[in-house]
Amino acid sequence: MSPRAQTWLLRGWRCAALSLAALLLARTTPPRETALTQLTLADVRAFFPGAKQFKPGPQETLLIQDEFGNRMGRLLTTSPDADTIMGYSGPSNVLVALDNQERIVGTRILTSDDTPDHVDKLRGNAAFERGFKDWRPTSQPAPRLEGYAGSTLTALAIEESIQKRLSGNYASLRFPTPLKLEEIKAAGFAEATGFERNNPRLGWNLVRGPGNTHLGFVVRSSPSGDEVNGYAGPTDTLIALAPDGLTLRKVVIRETYDTTDYVDRVRNDEEYLQLLTKWSAREWATLDFDKARLEGVAGATLTSYAMAEGIKRRFADDAEKAGADIRRRTEWTRAAALWLFALGGLIMTFSPWHGRPLIRRAWQVLLVAGLGLWLGQLLSLVLFVGWARHGLGWTQTPGLIALGAIALLVPWSARRQPYCHHLCPHGAAQELLGRFRRLHVSVSGQAHAWLSSLPYVVLAAAFLAALLWPTTNLGRWEPFDAWTLGGATAIPLALAALGLVASLFIPQAFCKYGCPTGALLKLVRTQSERESWSRRDTGAAAILGLGALLHLTLPAENIHLASGPTTAVTELHGGIFGTTWTVKVRGASVDRDLLNREIEAELNRIEFSLSHWREASASSAFNRTSSIEPIGVTPELLEVLAFAQELSAKTHGAYDVTVAPLVSAWSYGPTGKQPVPTEAQLTALLPQVGADKLTLDPARVMLRKSHPKLAIDLGSVLQGYADDKVAEILRKHGQSDFLIEVGGELLACGSWQVGIEDPFNPRKLLAKVTLKDACLSPSGLYRAKRLEAGKPVSHILSPKTGRPVDPTIELCCVWDKVGLRADGWATALMAAGWDEAQRLAEREGLAVWLVSPKGEVWKSSRSGK
Repeated sequence: MSPRAQTWLLRGWRCAALSLAALLLARTTPPRETALTQLTLADVRAFFPGAKQFKPGPQETLLIQDEFGNRMGRLLTTSPDADTIMGYSGPSNVLVALDNQERIVGTRILTSDDTPDHVDKLRGNAAFERGFKDWRPTSQPAPRLEGYAGSTLTALAIEESIQKRLSGNYASLRFPTPLKLEEIKAAGFAEATGFERNNPRLGWNLVRGPGNTHLGFVVRSSPSGDEVNGYAGPTDTLIALAPDGLTLRKVVIRETYDTTDYVDRVRNDEEYLQLLTKWSAREWATLDFDKARLEGVAGATLTSYAMAEGIKRRFADDAEKAGADIRRRTEWTRAAALWLFALGGLIMTFSPWHGRPLIRRAWQVLLVAGLGLWLGQLLSLVLFVGWARHGLGWTQTPGLIALGAIALLVPWSARRQPYCHHLCPHGAAQELLGRFRRLHVSVSGQAHAWLSSLPYVVLAAAFLAALLWPTTNLGRWEPFDAWTLGGATAIPLALAALGLVASLFIPQAFCKYGCPTGALLKLVRTQSERESWSRRDTGAAAILGLGALLHLTLPAENIHLASGPTTAVTELHGGIFGTTWTVKVRGASVDRDLLNREIEAELNRIEFSLSHWREASASSAFNRTSSIEPIGVTPELLEVLAFAQELSAKTHGAYDVTVAPLVSAWSYGPTGKQPVPTEAQLTALLPQVGADKLTLDPARVMLRKSHPKLAIDLGSVLQGYADDKVAEILRKHGQSDFLIEVGGELLACGSWQVGIEDPFNPRKLLAKVTLKDACLSPSGLYRAKRLEAGKPVSHILSPKTGRPVDPTIELCCVWDKVGLRADGWATALMAAGWDEAQRLAEREGLAVWLVSPKGEVWKSSRSGK
């Protein structure tokens, strides 16, 4: 064999050895804890002090409830959705608490594979955690964080993880209609010929005139003001600004869910609309309405104040966004600087400049000040181990990856050491300190031989420790964390100081006798074109063999096996109807942002048009009228009510959507907590209830109530109906393999594995079933029952007695092809009771499971489950 071929075989062996080491480390990745299942009520109360119970929710969340069973918020973790987002050396799993408006209540770092010292800097850091409070990731830009000095990459990775887990976007949830040129012209830009969206920042629109001139900007108050309600709902306002981006020129009401009469009063009050332009965009961000003497419109006070508050929130969010833009520019500058240092290191390696003392000294000073003290980016064992276990964070740290590639590949292929000689700030600092020759002491040949082997011993020990004890903090085995200003701990600081002081007397003391990262880079280096097998190769082979043996004998719980290739699944999340929704779509051709926008818009349209919890909805408008004459309604409301009336007839009145007055009386409605109704109160309410008092006229699209106080509550069918509507959107966009979940109501297109909660222990599953091209609606007393006078009380009310139904069914699951039908029948069977539910299920040919309070399980003949 020729010497050249032998050298290339040796190179191949060293490359294979490095790959084998990475594989062994990857297979001993510390397993992630199932954090949510280990939480206690005390943990939950740290975020929700009034919490009394919690239960698993959709998409790996915990739903938090108060003593009455009302939802207070939810808890979730960023893992596994954000496991690919790395800080310095690994991902972090963060517990996130959100209220019912999807605002963050608090956060807590549960576990992290990032550098422990960097994580410890953030864990329990009040300033850092405060930065997330009240942030709504689904509709607001990322907040400006504080308190992360020395842990920048870790902090930013945590922020990005929260965004990814919650599918953060900046699209309007209430007002999805895109802005049109005609609206811009009406807002004061009559000469406008076009506009540029999201220029100069997200949510802003730059207006162009003849000759492409810059006329100014228009900005919408939505989505920032979507949660600001007037009398009956939010308002989207269009704001025209001068070219300076600060001076307001005109304010126009664009769309609204508020009461029409009140909105018209504001729209026609030119003096009030002109007053809103008095303050600049910068002043609006912090405007105190009382000090500014901003008064509302007479007769429409809430509407006008809500409109002003929406404008304030819009510009307050912009102020936050401006801070985020500055931070991004800073991070871009840092990233560019890292690439320049990498390029400079290559130039110094392959040019004669490294032999010129003045240039070399200037470069070393730059390394110490720039790459070291400013950027704090040094290669280390903890970094290489993190990459082996969790992959390369291409999107987060491309410059650092390039630095690692240079450090490994150049010595392997070109025999030179660019990192140790020309890129390592710690090495540069040692070389600068080593210039004081008078302080130098000599090291004997024998001592030098022994000391030179120490870095290899430390490297071998670190590798075996990482295999045996995966949580070992390798950051404390080296001094490089000391360069992360404000984030270093005692051990790296002591090692750094010791190494730098030693370099005064022994040039490059740490590089020669203590650096395990340097030993790793020497192991892969090709010494000459005629190189042969050496002791370092024998040592590496021995350590790898020992590592492989240890891997085979390790307990199974220490081994993480990567799963095989799977079809990509896109997940979308959000909040609606006081609960949550999740959509999973299989396949690579998925426009995540487009689907998210359309789904959120449709769900919010349904809620704001059909839910009696929303005052501007068609349901609420019908409930408010006391007329017993026919009134016009929307075809959609009539469609849903037609099915509800059908259910009422088939259950002989056990199911009835006119129980809204009873729902409110028992504290399950929009009116909130009420005293337990007396017998006299229930007697007074019963004449207002009854499906026979509601008449539908499909031909004229009209409804009529025979009692002036009759009111409807569609809560028992809206979530299933929402499933159907979301499925229409997905199919419209060519998707054929998806799973939809709205408040526990499931719709599957394709085949999906789903779980059914155990009603006696909702943290466990009663069964796992395959849901294929069907809907599944689980309804249970365990979800919402509470105690009254020591007795369990159901949330399902009898229209005949006015009281909660007797708890004869603990859980009812209904399968159907249509979400509306599955949802409605699940509630109807619960209301019918154990015996009647079985009779109805068989008569109607329904696929049903029933579970009694005693644990008995009944399955209909059509269930086939």
